[in-house]
Amino acid sequence: MEKYLGIDMAISNQDFNVKPSGDISAVSGRSCLAQDLLHALTTPKGSLLWHPDYGMDVYKFLKMPGTPINKLQLRQEIKQTVEADPRVEIGSTQVMIAEWDMNKICCKVSTQVIGSIWCWGMACMIFQGSW
Repeated sequence: MEKYLGIDMAISNQDFNVKPSGDISAVSGRSCLAQDLLHALTTPKGSLLWHPDYGMDVYKFLKMPGTPINKLQLRQEIKQTVEADPRVEIGSTQVMIAEWDMNKICCKVSTQVIGSIWCWGMACMIFQGSW
């Protein structure tokens, strides 16, 4: 199952993790899936030249009030983005919005990996900034 979840370069704070030897660190398995999902959720849609449909327009929500309809739309966009990953079970993603103001949105996200009992979850994903 771990091989199915992939291997990729390790990234933190929008930069590669570099070992003392100068090599770039790698992530695999569950860590790879978690990194990929977080990257998809925090990459502005259309910002990757060769992948214009990749990412999510989460930062537009920071300019909106936390009305029930806006919260519903944000939950739907997060679900769509997470479930676009072929390693994720369609219909398994749960999103809870814990906090919303004009500067910050805090969401709790969980989803199920295809063919596994393992779930990915992020306790609190915070979107901040003036985008």
